[in-house]
Amino acid sequence: MTDSKTFDLYLASDTDNPTAGTSIEYLAESYGDDIFQRLLNDLLNTDFSKQEATDFWHAAMRNFNEDSKRMNWRSVVLDYLLIRTDLLKNPRIIDAEELKHLQTEAVTDGLTNLYNQAHFKQRLATIIEEHSTDSDAVFSLIILDLDRFKQFNDRCGHLRGDRALEKIGKLIQSQIPKSALAARYGGEEFTVILPRTELSDAIEIAENIRAKVADTEFDGEDRLDSGKLTISGGIASYPIAGPTSADMITYADNKLYEAKVTRNSISPRANNSRQIIRHSYRSIVEICTPNSETFKNSLSADISHTGILLKSSSPAIVGTDMKLRFPYPFWPAEHSTNGQVKHIRRNGRRGAFMVGIEFLQPQNEFLEEILLR
Repeated sequence: MTDSKTFDLYLASDTDNPTAGTSIEYLAESYGDDIFQRLLNDLLNTDFSKQEATDFWHAAMRNFNEDSKRMNWRSVVLDYLLIRTDLLKNPRIIDAEELKHLQTEAVTDGLTNLYNQAHFKQRLATIIEEHSTDSDAVFSLIILDLDRFKQFNDRCGHLRGDRALEKIGKLIQSQIPKSALAARYGGEEFTVILPRTELSDAIEIAENIRAKVADTEFDGEDRLDSGKLTISGGIASYPIAGPTSADMITYADNKLYEAKVTRNSISPRANNSRQIIRHSYRSIVEICTPNSETFKNSLSADISHTGILLKSSSPAIVGTDMKLRFPYPFWPAEHSTNGQVKHIRRNGRRGAFMVGIEFLQPQNEFLEEILLR
């Protein structure tokens, strides 16, 4: 047991009832009957059993008296620890500002001041969950990686490498919208979540980051074979890249791999992003599997020359081939093609599904007819 302990007065919120006993009951009901064991063992570096911890807390409550009626449970326990036991000596009470600082440290990378990987993954999962019930929802993910950074560290030293990473963090933050979330993913990798951002806009933001890094001087970069420290990036856009966090990260990582072939590059490139822009178009599409002749109606949400997103009352299996029929007059002309299911997700709570289908052959001419209509 150390002489100096930290007792966090802000671990949990009191209920509207100011009595300590009510707060105790609230904690147990909300967090389970092992809450006292977890809190005490965490705070005091002790090894209380669940029963010992519970008894301890109730003993502290018995110390509660009319003179201290306005004290909340945290104050009561702190008072009990100091006066009635030897478990806590020389306490340091954390004020709100310090607690806020500690909370920030818990989700922040200490070198770059960007968010850390754990917070990034948590936010990505939350955003996907929020978007899963909205067929019009879109956001983008960028994964960035410094080119030849091992060579930079080997030739310039890790201290210069750390300074470069710190500078990169600031550059990334300066090039993204306020609504975006930037994180250090690990080593020389960074990620950026761009809410409500289409692929074409995400490419522009990623290109701005790439260009800014290329235009910035880094101490020691002249020792690189290329003579310049640069960055490459891969982009994934929801829901085309897939309905889960793992799908989004894998897609962006694959695009990053493509960009790393040439380095100082972003994939997909700005000059071909127009080819995969989705166009909002709502109309009847008839679909069926190749071994069936029974077509079912679905409703298109958006379409590109490479694929279509449909709202369907029936689920589908990823990897399944599909026949698609676009009936006139709901479309400019009677048209049919084949595709493959790439992803599926439930749409809201009414039993509908959003089905992403990739065309087996690009539908350039058909898309032009739609856009000219």
